[in-house]
Amino acid sequence: MRVFRPEVEATLKALGLIMLVTLIALPVAWGYEQRQKARTWQNVACAYRIKEAERRAPIIAGVDYGRDACGMLQRLGLELDMPR
Repeated sequence: MRVFRPEVEATLKALGLIMLVTLIALPVAWGYEQRQKARTWQNVACAYRIKEAERRAPIIAGVDYGRDACGMLQRLGLELDMPR
């Protein structure tokens, strides 16, 4: 015994599938965005660390770190202390 007509039942199944996909995709997209923000803030922290090192040791002044400040910081041998 069916409660709904076949068209209505098919529409409800499609809506259920769309909701399920949405409930999976939204947290994944949110997590990706948070990861991108964390990387941006980490790069800002590395850039400040490089500026601090330049102030203390003028010999490394003028270092062009481009978009990867943390990579340049590592190449200079100055690690960013990350709390665990």
